[in-house]
Amino acid sequence: MRGAKNQTTGRLGEIGLSRLKQLDTLAAHSDVYKDSQRVAIIDLGSNSFRLIVIEYVPHLSFRMVDEVAESVRLSEGMGEADILRAAAMDRAARAVQIYGAFCKASGITDIIAAGTSAIRDAKNQQPFLTRLKAETGINVRVLSGEEEAYYGYLAAVNSTPLENGFVLDMGGGSVQVSRVKKRELRESISLPLGAVRMTEQFLKSDPATEKEIDNLRDYLEKQFRALDWFKHRRGMELVAEGGGVRLMGRLAQKMDGYPLDMAHGYQLTASKIKTIRNLLAERSVQERKRLPGMKPERADISLGGAMVIHEALRASGFDELTISEQGLRGGLFYERFLTGTDAPLFEHVRQASVLNLAHLYRFQEQHAQHIAHLTLSMFDQLPADVHQCGANERELLWAASMLHDIGVAVDYNDHHKHSAYLILNAGLPGYSHREIALIALLARYHRKGQPKLDEFASLVEPGDDRRLLQLCALLRLAEQIDRSRDGVARDVTLTTGAGWAQLALQVRGDGQVALWSVERHRDIFQQAFGLELEVVLSSELSTEY
Repeated sequence: MRGAKNQTTGRLGEIGLSRLKQLDTLAAHSDVYKDSQRVAIIDLGSNSFRLIVIEYVPHLSFRMVDEVAESVRLSEGMGEADILRAAAMDRAARAVQIYGAFCKASGITDIIAAGTSAIRDAKNQQPFLTRLKAETGINVRVLSGEEEAYYGYLAAVNSTPLENGFVLDMGGGSVQVSRVKKRELRESISLPLGAVRMTEQFLKSDPATEKEIDNLRDYLEKQFRALDWFKHRRGMELVAEGGGVRLMGRLAQKMDGYPLDMAHGYQLTASKIKTIRNLLAERSVQERKRLPGMKPERADISLGGAMVIHEALRASGFDELTISEQGLRGGLFYERFLTGTDAPLFEHVRQASVLNLAHLYRFQEQHAQHIAHLTLSMFDQLPADVHQCGANERELLWAASMLHDIGVAVDYNDHHKHSAYLILNAGLPGYSHREIALIALLARYHRKGQPKLDEFASLVEPGDDRRLLQLCALLRLAEQIDRSRDGVARDVTLTTGAGWAQLALQVRGDGQVALWSVERHRDIFQQAFGLELEVVLSSELSTEY
């Protein structure tokens, strides 16, 4: 199984709690959530126009709260003349009028509108922009190819574990390729190889002829191979963005009966892309529309998009890519959300995604922080040969500790199930799908029940059933230690011997509730680690954490 790379791992003990204390102070002593803002970001692409609305508290939390998309096909018929055609401009103006009315009705005054390849290349760009401004009141910023690549890079490095490798952002008119080293953008290029452009230029028959497909393949191979710096090296990853890439992911997931309805973070192999490309090439546009996972408005350009993606991987030598649902719009938002920092980048993507989700659901900061401290303390005190886990499992345990109670935002009853649902459906950018499933299952079983992998069996690795049980045992014990939410049990000492373990609860005051609660759940520890557990109280206090 190909898992996402770990960024924080063991350092969470050093940086996680200190960062949480800063955020806890911010959230506890001022009503920061009253300072939430909304921004509308409009992406005027060559194929589709899309408006998203994001509600956010700067540097604390954010979420998309609305989305409106229109298939505009602005680049349709531009050809080599690079002239926006009248019908396309009419469709575009109407879509932007709707977006402007939507923002006005919603009370949104902060609007970021960006135009990409079709507008950038159009010789009649200025009259078109003047028309949009006159009819909608919205100013459109036309991005250069380098700027478009930059925002795609920002989205990738803020939502995936990408440190070294490339970002491939495919739109309707162009493809941006960016090289990333140590999370910094080193070079980029914009190529006129978008799905709409390639379809109109090469795939004119329905279904496409073998000669048309061969000509497009040869053309793409020549274009990508000319990028001598776009080559796979050990330790490099490829992150891909854009509607055409997401479509390939959906088609692949439907073909395989994938257990999660989540494109972000999905790892798509070159062989699967080739299979999909061949499947599309055999079919007419109408036949493609009936494929499970196909978006009807993308059926006609789906083959061109699949060929661009496949040839990019072939030329660069990558055998897989990771899909990012974020792209230009995400990059534009991160620039706004992280304003005031040296660079609009999260220091630790995985940590940031956990804290973002926790704050969105107004998690009980003090309790979550205490549970994280207790679980990591027990994990660290257990000998490695007892749990056979490492830094990655430790981080999953931290994430689950922070998020285990967010389901209370839905309802206290069955909140463990609600927590799992929110984790699975909100997602955790930076974590692999396997890791997200494990975190959700830890939250699901933090109160009761026999931990089991259930419908996620196809995602997991050998030994994950053991890992899930062991991590769940620690989380459940920590939850019982702080059952009364009073912090009486400040710390724990876990000692192991031949066939036994002793958990000493270091208490301040009356620890009877903690002792009673933990005693009732000793069985899961014994099942997980094969050690008979005894629980005692100790008045000795550890140092403050």
